[in-house]
Amino acid sequence: MTAQQHTQDRHTIFTGGEVLTVDARDSVAEAVSVRSGLIEAVGTSAEIEALASPETRRVELSGRTLMPGFVDAHAHLTMVGSNLTSVSCKDPSVRSVADLLEQLRTKAGSLPAGTWVRAWGFNDTVIAEGRYPTRAELDGVTTEHPLIVVRACGHISAVNSRALELAGIDAATPDPVGGRISRDDSGEPDGVLIESAHMRMFSTAALSDAELDTSNEAGSELFAGHGVTSIHDATGQGFSHLRGLQRAVAAGLVKQRIYAVVGGLGDSLGIVRDTMRVGIFSGLGDHRFRIGPLKLFLDGSSSGPTVWTREPYTSDPSTCGVSYLSQEELDEVFVEAHAQGWQLTSHAQGDAAIEMLLNTIERAQREHPRANARHRVEHGGLAAPDLVARMAELGVVPTANPAFHYEYGDSYIRNYGERVEHMYPLADYVRAGVPVAIGSDAPVTEVSPLRGIHAALTRRSRSGAEVGARQRVGLMDAVRMYTLNGARASHEDEVKGSVEVGKFADLVVLDRSLMSADVEEIPEVGVAMTMVGGEVVWEG
Repeated sequence: MTAQQHTQDRHTIFTGGEVLTVDARDSVAEAVSVRSGLIEAVGTSAEIEALASPETRRVELSGRTLMPGFVDAHAHLTMVGSNLTSVSCKDPSVRSVADLLEQLRTKAGSLPAGTWVRAWGFNDTVIAEGRYPTRAELDGVTTEHPLIVVRACGHISAVNSRALELAGIDAATPDPVGGRISRDDSGEPDGVLIESAHMRMFSTAALSDAELDTSNEAGSELFAGHGVTSIHDATGQGFSHLRGLQRAVAAGLVKQRIYAVVGGLGDSLGIVRDTMRVGIFSGLGDHRFRIGPLKLFLDGSSSGPTVWTREPYTSDPSTCGVSYLSQEELDEVFVEAHAQGWQLTSHAQGDAAIEMLLNTIERAQREHPRANARHRVEHGGLAAPDLVARMAELGVVPTANPAFHYEYGDSYIRNYGERVEHMYPLADYVRAGVPVAIGSDAPVTEVSPLRGIHAALTRRSRSGAEVGARQRVGLMDAVRMYTLNGARASHEDEVKGSVEVGKFADLVVLDRSLMSADVEEIPEVGVAMTMVGGEVVWEG
């Protein structure tokens, strides 16, 4: 696969900087020439200046870092954009359930009756009452609007009576497989929906086409401001979400290159089965919008906590979490999908879920050998050494989320105990030669790649607690995970992910030298410019 030639002869040079090439030797250069959307040359400032003409655009870096654009290997672009117009439970003003209810009341008052009122980022472990808002409290906000408050992990929600009515959930509704409808003492739903029950509600609260377009455009702008040039979109509302993304890219509303994971937060198994009947497979599209892997959900969220573990939780020895599918069910679908040419992936956070996925990948390769399949593990939270070794053997690419340690690390220590030593084990991956990519999983954590890089270097929670310190990695390892390894996860490392001649000019200019920055300054490093295919898509 080679990069397409662009027809217009645009020329930009960057000189006097710290160019992190992320080539095989992690070379650091001074300057770069970009012509017709591709990287024309990399070298010294004098060498690059010699290529300039009167029409050339010159960018003096003055010691700042220029590097490959960030490849976010697991994020939810549409959800990020939608949240920008929703109530944010992460806002510092939301300290209690009462604070949240007041903001929801204000939001409801600004919307036509019948319109969904949405809130995101709720975290019961940091809210004053340490609980979810009740159905009665949410009904007190509004009964004219359906209302949904989504937990930060995206796997649990609290809703009002109108939302339950729209979803067809009442006292007679059984708990779905892989989920639970929380109930009061009388057996009535109390408004809290867990795992697959929440996913069903999330589908009920689907965005309209107009809302999808607005959300995708707003989300793209936010990612561009953080230097992200490629997004592996990890799905949301199934087929409508997929169509919305493709439409937004075609209309120029989304500036990043999109690798679209096929699945859904609700009924991922049905969506995957329907897609397999169409006759396409991973790789269809172009370098602006490309169909990626099929994705299934195998377990829950790391902070819920609802991941599926081989041993009971440290915080609750009575449970090993939530399992969505059996080994037989996963094999039935994914072995055939592999034979059809699909890249495979699954949301697999707990070690039991990761093991199940690796069992399926191993069987698929045994029955239908295929070189360079690069099957993935989304998240791969509790990846013990035996699982890392199997990933290396099978050529699997995990997409880890080091920023989770910063936001949820304290709960990890409480819920998983010593197993945090192997949560998102970046150092173990490096030692085993596993090309791990990094995803923000935004909006579960913030969009910023610099936050993720900082967490990879420090392994500290927001409170300062160490969360598996032996898994710290160096700066260039983390940079590679957020650039070239992300490109590898989408089979595009030959055309992007590093600053090398002939590759797409997908670049980010930071506001200072990253290599000279103090580790604790890294989350505050800003973006001065983001370029995709030689076009400036964001400039600060």
